Amino acid sequence: MVNKVTLLGLEFRLGIGFLNMLIEGTGKDLITLGQEVQTNSPVIVPQMMYYALAYASRRNGTELTMTIDDIYDMIDENGGILGSFSIEFQNAFMASMNQDVPEDTSKKKAISLKK
Repeated sequence: MVNKVTLLGLEFRLGIGFLNMLIEGTGKDLITLGQEVQTNSPVIVPQMMYYALAYASRRNGTELTMTIDDIYDMIDENGGILGSFSIEFQNAFMASMNQDVPEDTSKKKAISLKK
């Protein structure tokens, strides 16, 4: 399942439920969040991780005991924002965003413009 990833022994859940919590929690729309992953990852990626853990806890019926500061520490202790832990999470997020996206199979005819 692409919408679930286990990193450092923790279950992160992605998908629509996670996105709903992330959007409501940050007050940012999906377009802005996507841009921030590219331009401001030290700020948005820890928040994404937090909400992915929170959503997993909710789905599993458990209480989330981690804080955003714990997430910062985990990232710092595992290579920083460009370390494998952070990158694996970002890759899982991108895979979940692209899951089941229909392909454009229509053949568009090229138009030749002649002068």
